[in-house]
Amino acid sequence: MGSRLPAGHHLAFDVDPDTFDGILARLGEREVPYGNHPAEHGNGRIDHPLRPRGLFFADETGNLYEVMSD
Repeated sequence: MGSRLPAGHHLAFDVDPDTFDGILARLGEREVPYGNHPAEHGNGRIDHPLRPRGLFFADETGNLYEVMSD
């Protein structure tokens, strides 16, 4: 019987503009790819389909994070 890795989770956060700016800065400092769509979370865009600003990024275990703000 082989071992199975757990499927990643989607975690979404609605944050204030200052917090969004801080997260965006930290992602840039750490060179973490991000993007405006879950299927394209490496395109470097923050124009979210539901909010004025938003982004998606993934961690090494397959979790997908979504951060949105006004």
